[in-house]
Amino acid sequence: MLAKLEAKQLVRREVDPADTRAKRLRVTEAGAALARRSIGVVDAVDAAFFGQAPDRAALMRQLDALR
Repeated sequence: MLAKLEAKQLVRREVDPADTRAKRLRVTEAGAALARRSIGVVDAVDAAFFGQAPDRAALMRQLDALR
């Protein structure tokens, strides 16, 4: 999965200056932008789904019971 994210230039690996055997994972600008858009989409879907519940508290109790 990491290789796919790297190929899409969403993340990059860097050598850790404190330990050259280790790598650090950095999110690129494109990766950060995609994350922001994704969070917005998830928030909108959540709002649409949960906004239709007539009794939000009852729904949350049911979901908690399933957990």
